[in-house]
Amino acid sequence: MDEKSVIMPNGNPFSFWDDVTNYTKVYHVACENPNASDEATGTEERPFATIGRAVELLKPGEKVVVHKGVYRECVSPKCGGESPDHMIAYESAEGEEVFIKGSNLWSPEFKPADDWNFGGAKVWMGELPKEWFIGYNPFMTMNFSSEYTTFTRDWSDSEITTFMLKRGMVFADNKPLKQVFRSSEMAKSDGVFWADPSGLKLYIRLWNDEDPNGKAFEVTAREQCFAPNGAYGYIRVSGFHFEHCADGIPVPQRAMVSAGLGHHWIIEDNYIKWANACGIDVGNESWHRVRHEKTETSGGHIIRRNHVSECGICGIEAVGNNANSLVENNTVEHIGSMNIERIWECGGLKFHTCDSVLIRNNVFRHIYNAPGLWLDYLNKNCRVTGNVFADIDSILGGIYIEVSHDINAVDHNILWDIRGVGRSKSGPGINVDTGEKCVVANNLLGKVKDGYAVSVSLNQNARVVGGRVGLCRRHKVMNNILVGCPKRIMLSRIEDNKSDNNLFDSRDDSTSLCIEYPAPQALVNLSAWQDYYWLDGNSKQAQIEANFDPETLKLTLKIDGETPKCKPIEELHDSSVDYIGAIRIESGKSEYQIVAGKLG
Repeated sequence: MDEKSVIMPNGNPFSFWDDVTNYTKVYHVACENPNASDEATGTEERPFATIGRAVELLKPGEKVVVHKGVYRECVSPKCGGESPDHMIAYESAEGEEVFIKGSNLWSPEFKPADDWNFGGAKVWMGELPKEWFIGYNPFMTMNFSSEYTTFTRDWSDSEITTFMLKRGMVFADNKPLKQVFRSSEMAKSDGVFWADPSGLKLYIRLWNDEDPNGKAFEVTAREQCFAPNGAYGYIRVSGFHFEHCADGIPVPQRAMVSAGLGHHWIIEDNYIKWANACGIDVGNESWHRVRHEKTETSGGHIIRRNHVSECGICGIEAVGNNANSLVENNTVEHIGSMNIERIWECGGLKFHTCDSVLIRNNVFRHIYNAPGLWLDYLNKNCRVTGNVFADIDSILGGIYIEVSHDINAVDHNILWDIRGVGRSKSGPGINVDTGEKCVVANNLLGKVKDGYAVSVSLNQNARVVGGRVGLCRRHKVMNNILVGCPKRIMLSRIEDNKSDNNLFDSRDDSTSLCIEYPAPQALVNLSAWQDYYWLDGNSKQAQIEANFDPETLKLTLKIDGETPKCKPIEELHDSSVDYIGAIRIESGKSEYQIVAGKLG
């Protein structure tokens, strides 16, 4: 696939753009430079000490270059650029590591604590400076989402506890301490902390009950690390290490790095780690906000080559305001530690109401209690292609396309080791829920043990969006390879849906295919599927040996038996694809290196 020539499902090319600004003025920030001062001129010889000082001066066509060091501030742009050739840029100096942290160094005098019931544990107390928390104290503010009762009401005790925990985070020698809900719970394990109701005292129990005095502590003091104070466009953010922020469970979406309702942002080459809830947001913050749908003042974002990790709820998110956005070559991993998938605002990536969004060549791995990718309702003309989804525990599955009436495509992806979790288990590989016209083609699905590898359902058959209910019609499931998937394909109805030219592992045949309606559902093998439902007439079964390493992205694939011919897919608009599965299988070759994600 040509890097700058991608045809979207509607037949139109994706609208690529980039920063082509000839920057006329460059400010420098260097906190470690002995000459640095916010009273200086901002030159390389006399740099500013804080990024905030440069923010006050930047105008369209100008940029700030930030030199090595740790900057403990929230960068809040006060204006944006005007066009691709008149942007504003924030970038790290080439070859230098720049950290922007939402935490402060904390070195109190720790004292043994006995003023609360600690269940007999050896606990230490340290006081937090009041001046850190003007207007916002994450150690007093709970995780509660504004939509706490919107979609789910039967919360478990453990889920309610998660909502009631404070947003603040504590790190000792770069390792996070786990927050406990009650002081007495500190006796159950080491490596924990508890926040006093005042929000100005923390109680610490280190690993192996070590004395905390002399350790290096950081505590989150800010909600976000990079967030504008207005809806600005054409801003580029490049090459930073963002760490430690105390955001709450969405919605609203107020992530560590936020475009803040802006448009045409480029967020690239960053490391984003240890958000209490969410790593990046580029949307409209909440569906209760007024939406701006004009192309020139909405969406158009580029999110590329970032590494997003250790976020409690979501890696990358956007409620609307995402039309014509590009998400490519990111690695998103270790998401979902809050274990609260049923808030239904979680995922490696979660976008709402997408229009012409291209998501390609990303890696989503080690994601628990959240789907790998979720496109939430009324999505149209989106393409999810060339991605890796691996080691995912989720009720909703690896890829979830929800209640969308228009054409979308999920093609050339690898989905490996997708598992169900929680009360409903489920855990499909590709989950197309109550919509129409979704193309699921040329994917490799392996080790999908709990849910169907491809589920095309009517799970929300009474839900009205866009003036009608979903019909589960005109879907296509074509040219895929399924191995180690005892539940292969589920179609809620036969009418207008196509499934063909797929290759199945012969060991998974019995009751592996399902027609849900008309009731009762029918669980059949491939022979009955072909004879009675006229599906997969050109598909084949073979003995398949496969393995995939989510760390190295190395795929091993051996096929013993006949393979089906590739069926050209009209909606993919690429006549050069003449193979089944996600990659071209070469004769005599069994090992393949998949190139995707930030390191790709």
